[in-house]
Amino acid sequence: MTPFQIEEKQRDLCRLVMQFIPPVTPPQLPGSVFMTFLQNVLLKSRGADRNMPPPGVSNNSVLVSLFTVILHFLSEGFAVGDIYDWIKGFGNNSGADIGFLHRGGQQSFTAGLFLKNDPHRVDISRLGGSYSQLVKFHPVDDQQEEEIVRWEEGCMDDEKSRVTHFSGPKPCCCSSYDADFSKISKNSIRYSTKGSRGSCSSIPERSAHAVAECSTGNLNDEIADKPSTSDHSDSEFGFRPMQQMRILPRENKFSSATLKEEKLLDAMLLLYHLGVAPNFKQASSFMSRQSQLISLLDETDKQVRDRVHGDQVKRLKEARGVYREEIMDCVRHCAWYRVSLFSRWKQRGMYAACMWIVQLLLVLSKVDSIFIYVPEYYLETMIDCFHVLRKSDPPFAPPAMFIKQGLASFVTFVVTHFNDPRILSAELRDLLLQSISVLVQYKEFLAAFECNEAATQRLPTALLSAFDNRSWIPVTNILLRLCKGSGFGFPKRGESSSSSVTFQKMLREACISNEELFSAFLNRLFNTLSWAMTEFSVSIREMQETYKVMDFQQRKCSVIFDLTCNLARVLEFCTREMSQSFLLGTDTNLRRLTELIVFILNHLISAADPELFDLTLRRPGQFTEKVNRGMILAPLAGIVLNLLDASRERDCGERNDIVAVFASMDCADTILCGFQYLIEYDWTGSVRGDDHLGKLAQLENFSSMLICQAELQEVQKRIFQGESDADDGMCCICYASEANAEFVPCSHVSCYGCISRHLLNCQRCFFCNATVAGVVRKDANAQ
Repeated sequence: MTPFQIEEKQRDLCRLVMQFIPPVTPPQLPGSVFMTFLQNVLLKSRGADRNMPPPGVSNNSVLVSLFTVILHFLSEGFAVGDIYDWIKGFGNNSGADIGFLHRGGQQSFTAGLFLKNDPHRVDISRLGGSYSQLVKFHPVDDQQEEEIVRWEEGCMDDEKSRVTHFSGPKPCCCSSYDADFSKISKNSIRYSTKGSRGSCSSIPERSAHAVAECSTGNLNDEIADKPSTSDHSDSEFGFRPMQQMRILPRENKFSSATLKEEKLLDAMLLLYHLGVAPNFKQASSFMSRQSQLISLLDETDKQVRDRVHGDQVKRLKEARGVYREEIMDCVRHCAWYRVSLFSRWKQRGMYAACMWIVQLLLVLSKVDSIFIYVPEYYLETMIDCFHVLRKSDPPFAPPAMFIKQGLASFVTFVVTHFNDPRILSAELRDLLLQSISVLVQYKEFLAAFECNEAATQRLPTALLSAFDNRSWIPVTNILLRLCKGSGFGFPKRGESSSSSVTFQKMLREACISNEELFSAFLNRLFNTLSWAMTEFSVSIREMQETYKVMDFQQRKCSVIFDLTCNLARVLEFCTREMSQSFLLGTDTNLRRLTELIVFILNHLISAADPELFDLTLRRPGQFTEKVNRGMILAPLAGIVLNLLDASRERDCGERNDIVAVFASMDCADTILCGFQYLIEYDWTGSVRGDDHLGKLAQLENFSSMLICQAELQEVQKRIFQGESDADDGMCCICYASEANAEFVPCSHVSCYGCISRHLLNCQRCFFCNATVAGVVRKDANAQ
């Protein structure tokens, strides 16, 4: 029997169980036996999602089969009229011929599913914590348990972009696409389809012969850092006013054993979380591994052609044979998953379920007393289902239409809740932030963010607030994508086809309007970039000392180098859009920036083995043209050029002169050597066009000015030392400025620059560790 025939037999069997009425007293309602069976399976499967499932849990194939059956019933209909007559749903009962997930119009959900103390649900984690803690601090009364939440489909979306089952453009789950998907996928995909013409009619199975679109592993998929909570109040997380939502008392009371569509949906989501999600994760792993093996095989073939020594060629051919065997194994697994998990009707049902759940969560987010009781698997299933469909093979819908026609609410939800303090689990908030990080990498999905009102209003400020020790990696990736095309090495600043001019302007406005927020972000950016470069240098030194390049060490160096380059690009954007933060006011930011540039240049030019250094930057399958030192040198050059351009446009005064600050450092030889390295570097493989030639001439002129300034300061320093050898008023931290400020209340003195910089990260005196209440300046510039 084929998988499709097996699934049909399973559905027939479940229909018989649904219709069965046991001969007991008192009489039971139809569907009670099936519901009891379903609850027992779920109760037996508790803990199936753990790394080490407890003994006795239900077999994964049972969970997947039950999920498939319920998904078909809710999406394609029950196909038996007498069953639908006694199914008690609170939605728009327009007939059994249209699945519950596709009816549209007025939607409803029973709040009691979340609030009741059911024995098979009490140990399930909720968004606000465990059920026992929530009941203790946020008790629920009987009236709340009987409430029904009602809303109109699409009420959370903008009116202009709203897509519903009753609107002109239909959602992707109820639309047919005649587009040639081979133009969308990197590999050609050929299959014939017959789209359904009815608004929500069942779509038949479609034969498909496709090659998986496999992309190299994204760095975001490997990061375990979690996003932090926000400083915003709870009220800020209700983005759109609910004008079409109502909470009504329950009109009728049915037996808890009655088969309701809402209960089936709830059970289906839990089955997905326990049984289906691991299968999709394994399928994604095979597809990713297949892509990596193909890259390794191509690289091995290239090495075989280039090598002339017989022993090396023999070893490479043996490795090539191993790669081919592994690729064949991955292809077999991918083909099976494609047939069993990516059937067209399953994609359609999962898309509709994703639409339904994201609208439900947005509606419930307006009601704190219910939202905190929502089980975590609702959110996890929605996110996982969305990304499974996004990467499905064959593709479910064109990327440009995937979000636009049905899932615009998903963008609203992830943007407004990735730092929602009501979501207690850091892992869940991380899933939302990672979703943003992944989606903005694609031009079609980035356009959906630019058209989303919640994203344009909240995202820039929320990202700056979320940049901390937990979430700096995904936030950096998002900022890097939003700022793409605006740095040194791009043909035209901010005008490339992949840049987001909209978000670049909004980020600049957010920084200008909230100087305190930008100052805190810039401080964390300095600290993180310094840490990343230090880690990279230590890893390089360890490999140079052992003269071995281990796979783990090379992978670590490559990842840290990528992170360092990304952070440097974000800092380059800051110097271009917020140059006044470096050139006006105190010179603390400018000095920190100068020290960071010199620190990075020193590590790059002091590598003992340049060949080993370059080798550690590349992972298997990467080429020198794409991964080289120019990735980190380009943003450093861009930072200096941005400040030089801004200093010519502004009257900044002597104190914030970039040339003078660079020349004042006690490592003139290192600075000059670093800038000479920047000028003489071969930029042909790192930048596009010829615009960089004029910029390099500007850097060369800056280097000449730096030499003159350094010589002048050296002469002045000798004169000053000769006149004030006995002067004890110098700062004992930097030995470059007068000790013109003191801590309160301990009265220890230092220069104002050193004190200001120290207080950015620590509020204690660096002499006696006393808590600092204030700083008093003693010079003429004190205010």
